[in-house]
Amino acid sequence: MKILHIIDFLCLGGAARSMIAISKYSQQLDQQVQHQVISLKPAQPEAVELAKLGGMEFIDPVDEIARYELIAEADIVHIHYWNNPQMFAFVHSELPPSRLIIWFHVSGDNAPQVITRDLINYADFAIPCNPHSYDLPVVGQLAAGMRQKKVGMVYDAADFERVKNIQPQPHDTFNVGYMGALSFSKMHPSYIAMSAKADIPNVKFILCGGGNVPLLQQQALELNSLGKFDFRGFVEDIAGAIGEFDIYGYPVCEDTYAAAELNLQEVMYAGVPPVVFPYGGIKKLVIDNYTGLVVKSELEYSQALEYLYHHPQERLRLGKNAQEYARQIFGAENAAKQLNPIYHRLMLQEKRSRQWGIPVDGSLLDEPVSVLDVVDIPPRFAGAKTFIESLGETAPQFFTSLTGEDIQELFAADEKIAGSSTLLGLGEGGVVQYAMFYPDDGYLQLWSGLVWDSEGKTQNALVCFAKAINLGCNHWRVFWYLAQVAERLEKVAVLKEALDHLSRVVPSFTPLEEMGRRLEKLVSSQSDISSLKLRDINLIIFPDPEQSEQCIYEELVRVITSLENHPDCGKMTLLVNAGKFPPHLTQAFTEQLCEEEEEGLQISVVGKLSRMQWEALLPRLTGRIVLAQEDGESVGQLPMDGVPLVTVDC
Repeated sequence: MKILHIIDFLCLGGAARSMIAISKYSQQLDQQVQHQVISLKPAQPEAVELAKLGGMEFIDPVDEIARYELIAEADIVHIHYWNNPQMFAFVHSELPPSRLIIWFHVSGDNAPQVITRDLINYADFAIPCNPHSYDLPVVGQLAAGMRQKKVGMVYDAADFERVKNIQPQPHDTFNVGYMGALSFSKMHPSYIAMSAKADIPNVKFILCGGGNVPLLQQQALELNSLGKFDFRGFVEDIAGAIGEFDIYGYPVCEDTYAAAELNLQEVMYAGVPPVVFPYGGIKKLVIDNYTGLVVKSELEYSQALEYLYHHPQERLRLGKNAQEYARQIFGAENAAKQLNPIYHRLMLQEKRSRQWGIPVDGSLLDEPVSVLDVVDIPPRFAGAKTFIESLGETAPQFFTSLTGEDIQELFAADEKIAGSSTLLGLGEGGVVQYAMFYPDDGYLQLWSGLVWDSEGKTQNALVCFAKAINLGCNHWRVFWYLAQVAERLEKVAVLKEALDHLSRVVPSFTPLEEMGRRLEKLVSSQSDISSLKLRDINLIIFPDPEQSEQCIYEELVRVITSLENHPDCGKMTLLVNAGKFPPHLTQAFTEQLCEEEEEGLQISVVGKLSRMQWEALLPRLTGRIVLAQEDGESVGQLPMDGVPLVTVDC
């Protein structure tokens, strides 16, 4: 029996490790079963090696045709699903006749990581990886006979070989462990604050994993608690790390896609009691006050850590219970015992062709009508439609933004999109990832712009809004969003163009008049060069910022000495371009040059000027003094052709 696994990314992450562990024990239990794997993205060499060690054959097809040939040859195709554009595009493709399993490695109830009715309909057999996901309405609403026929629950599978011989490591601190992604698309946004708040003497929080470590360190620093946190990066030898843990603090964000977390299974197997929130699939992995502590608030989390510190016997009791529970319920060997019979059952049916949106079992007439089926969406926005499809009914604001007509509803939907969680906006399967996969979709660019603007990435937002308009997402509100970010970035030309369009299309839009007045002030300020103290004769120099400060200063003194002897010195201003100098150096030169300034000669240090300021300055220049070492790049970027060249000697 040849099982072909298809995964988005063969790496050392949880879903891939679970797949490899399942294959390993599946073959040990039944030597007639062979496992192969295809990765839609280039595989990590370390993960390929791990798969081979587990008896799994890695195949890297040269193109889509070769991939479909492998699918046609396989007895069973086993898809490992979490939402991302590559995987969602794959299940939309027209596959050869096959027997198809989809194993969901997500909790499935929060956008963007959703288990949808279409996904279950597409599969011959669907497998949620934890009890919480199996209890979701998308499964419960199936007819009883259909649910029994095509849905089963198999835990994501940890290979307990990694942790079976853990020995507690001696340590002087009270250690609270954490393993996994260090980003707020996964971990609780108040992780640092509520950890630091726990009143525990000599505590140490050991974090194993990659992510936004500088942000977490900054948060700890602001709380004067940086010394409490030990950031270790990615750790392959988890047994050594777990041996140092006294308890396991694993608080995840509320909209988590955490399902059957392997790291949680592994620490429980090792006898380390966890403290968790009841979010995602985790709510049914830990039994409160039996295999760990389940808390419902940030305060409860801090108190739970304190409680376990002060009650070592409770740590021991919870740890023993967790270990026994993990051995009986979790682990790849237990999962393989459930999965192999599913493989054999599927072999009793013929391979079937399938088409996205049409159930392979049951009748299309029994399916609820989707709004996407009855609304005509232009082909150029197919990426946005696909993204909405991947979310099921969990985020209707995107559909409203795409198809709505009432302006207040559109503004409200866009505002909700701007306030998307880190996961829905920037995480796996989120807006920005889909926009990168479908770069020519205007609505995905609009939604990315809203997300970036909310994140404070104003330049990114400007680019996305401009792209959205150019790609046909040109409702007037997009010009309004563009105008707002252009104003903040002081992009006068973009702002003026957006306002001109809005004035023609929606002249009665009240905020336009006020923004127009602000534009006038901005134009005035950006063209103001009064601070340069220009006179009848204005000469400019462009020192090379790559030189040493001493060399630059000596060259400036030579120029000033030459000019102070000129009979028209009292009518002269020397402009020193310092636009590419760091602020501290610009300030230092300003102070030094003011001391060097001779009676009659005016010296102005020119910082970063706007385009309009340069346009106002260039006609007033009498000449450019050529230096031995110049900032040629800055000179080349300006229309200096009409400015006469002058040497210091003359």
